[in-house]
Amino acid sequence: MWAGTAASARKQEHEPRKARAGLSKLHVITGAPGAGKTTLLRHLRAYPFGTVDFDELPEADGHLLGIDITSPSASSVWPDYNRLWVKIAAMMLRAGRPVLVLCPLSPDEWASAAAGVADPPLAAWARLDCADEDRRARLAARGWETDEVQDAIEDAEELRGMVDREFTTTGRGPAEVAAAVAEWISCGAERHSAA
Repeated sequence: MWAGTAASARKQEHEPRKARAGLSKLHVITGAPGAGKTTLLRHLRAYPFGTVDFDELPEADGHLLGIDITSPSASSVWPDYNRLWVKIAAMMLRAGRPVLVLCPLSPDEWASAAAGVADPPLAAWARLDCADEDRRARLAARGWETDEVQDAIEDAEELRGMVDREFTTTGRGPAEVAAAVAEWISCGAERHSAA
């Protein structure tokens, strides 16, 4: 017969989570549309950490499992899509190396999605950003309407108030930004291995 109490079993169950507190290997870079997340992704592939972008799952036309996940009409399934990404990040962390997720979510939106996941990973946050005039030009080149561009600019302003660490793509090439991101992740990985 097991000699432990229910209280000691609960304590043992939570000790690994407690030991990981503050030792995140997950890095999340948020950014409003036009910041350069997709361009940055191509330059991050050379580095020794897993990198994924929220835009990678849907097909080129925005469809995922028969739903245009990128359309505002799909907003009712966005919380499930966000939760799926938290689960994907947690699975990727099993490999024992740092993981970087590029996404448009705020830390609160990520936390809301993580609330539905068993033992969600802790995340270090940064923001990919650019000057508003660069964002306007980039999104106009994609064929975005003026009101959509303005929404993206407002989203960027909100994220500036939520996430302090910034990597700017204004006046910097994607390889330079990727190197700075890799340095941030590397410093975090060194802290994890030293702990």
